[in-house]
Amino acid sequence: MAFPWNRRDAKDQLLPSERRRRSRSRRNRQLEEAPQDSQAERERRHQRMVWAIGAALVLLIVAVVAAGVYDKFLRPPRVWAGSVRDAEFSMGDLVKRIRVLQGVTGEVNLSIIPFEYLQDLLNAEVLRQASAGLGISISDADVDRALRSQFLPQAVSGEDTAPDQLQEEFREAYSGFLTRTGLSDKDYRGIIKEQLSELNLRGILAASIEDSQEQVEVEWIRLDPAGQIDPGEVRARLDIEEFNVVASDVNLPAGFSREDGYVGWLPRAAFPELEDAIFGNEDKDVAPLGEVEFSDPVFTSTGIYILHGLSAPEQRELSNIMQFKINTEQVSLWYQNQLVRGGEDGWLRMNFNSDLYQWVAEQVDISSPRDQFPR
Repeated sequence: MAFPWNRRDAKDQLLPSERRRRSRSRRNRQLEEAPQDSQAERERRHQRMVWAIGAALVLLIVAVVAAGVYDKFLRPPRVWAGSVRDAEFSMGDLVKRIRVLQGVTGEVNLSIIPFEYLQDLLNAEVLRQASAGLGISISDADVDRALRSQFLPQAVSGEDTAPDQLQEEFREAYSGFLTRTGLSDKDYRGIIKEQLSELNLRGILAASIEDSQEQVEVEWIRLDPAGQIDPGEVRARLDIEEFNVVASDVNLPAGFSREDGYVGWLPRAAFPELEDAIFGNEDKDVAPLGEVEFSDPVFTSTGIYILHGLSAPEQRELSNIMQFKINTEQVSLWYQNQLVRGGEDGWLRMNFNSDLYQWVAEQVDISSPRDQFPR
């Protein structure tokens, strides 16, 4: 009797030769598939590695960009610019101060202003901490009077102006100034307090200035150190040309001399960098400037000077401008001595470099006034 065919016993029903053939065929297929599986696995691993490297690069780029943003925009304002004992100033404080000058004048000289204003910040704090010992005390009422003096409009003579109107104009003028400079009322009142403190310091130091002092009448030619004019050539011209002619041609007046070079009577301590050339210095074997004599070019921080003596030294009353100049030098010397002592004793520090200067310059430039109409 014939039985139906069953798949489960098909293997047993095959001939031995057929089973061997099929077994060899399966082994061959396994051998062929094995390299293909290995190649696919290698490709998958390679793909995973590429994705991992790509993700790492993306994260690195994001980290670099984030670090750059932090370093350029977030860190600099918080970096300390200087400190006086426990009082510390940041680069943000420095930018804020420079914007005061920018708001008043419309522009600033970024080649010198950042460093000078950092010194001003430290000077103001040094004076604040020394005020009690100097007997200086500034009240809120003093600050109010100074603000009103600066921003309160003057009533026009002959016109009936209501006090309320003047007060409203004062508020508008002061508010506009704060908006323009980016300062708060608290910040600017603090600056006014510092200015009033310095005025008090001026008064204290001015008490030591004698009304009558030895003075010499001089005229000078001042040249720009960065200019193209050769000081030696100018000095040689004075041997064959009139002083006022040469001075009118090349002199930079700068507030103390006329265009023809005439200055007037100068006391000691008014121009410290010119004092030796005018009055002489025995310790340095420098002779005083004689009457009708010319000095060699004198190089200073404010220019190159060629001096011409017009008189022998005389005891004379100080002019108002020379008294103010001596007083200004007194204040500058007081601050300088404090900075030097603070640096030596370790209670005053300053932090400024080219990178921080660039950041400050960029921030000030952002807020600088632009022309209303492009050219």
